Amino acid sequence: MKTLIVYFSQFGNTRRLAEAMAEALSRAGDAHAVGVEQLASSDFEGIDLVVMGSPTHAFSLPPAVRSVLETLPLAILGGKSVAAFDTTVKPWPLRHLRASPKLLGHLSRLGGNPVARPQTFFVQTKYPQKTGEINLLLDGELERAQEWAGSLAEQSGI
Repeated sequence: MKTLIVYFSQFGNTRRLAEAMAEALSRAGDAHAVGVEQLASSDFEGIDLVVMGSPTHAFSLPPAVRSVLETLPLAILGGKSVAAFDTTVKPWPLRHLRASPKLLGHLSRLGGNPVARPQTFFVQTKYPQKTGEINLLLDGELERAQEWAGSLAEQSGI
């Protein structure tokens, strides 16, 4: 099985989750993570499972993610299994207003076949006042991401 994990990460937390997932999925075959800013259409060639992750910004997808998704060719994910995850603060009172369901919708419109419900991973509620690498992931979230990724390998049936 070949897996591509695409992520957008402003402070490094979503990237860390994507890398942990790639590590877990590498046990089932080739898996690697790539930032959305480096994504090319050719990255999808030969891929069986596409997982995409993003932080939730303003109850939705960040503009950088939305613009990349809108430029991808229709049906580029035809025949591929897809899954989506997001990061958000805990507690999150508006659970239905997250990035991952919207991500999964975009991946489906591009021809992907969803293999799991959208997943949310949690960060601390404090907001970083500067840019750069800031670890806000709650304890246990990296391990939970690896477990979820392992279940994707089983659910995708590849």
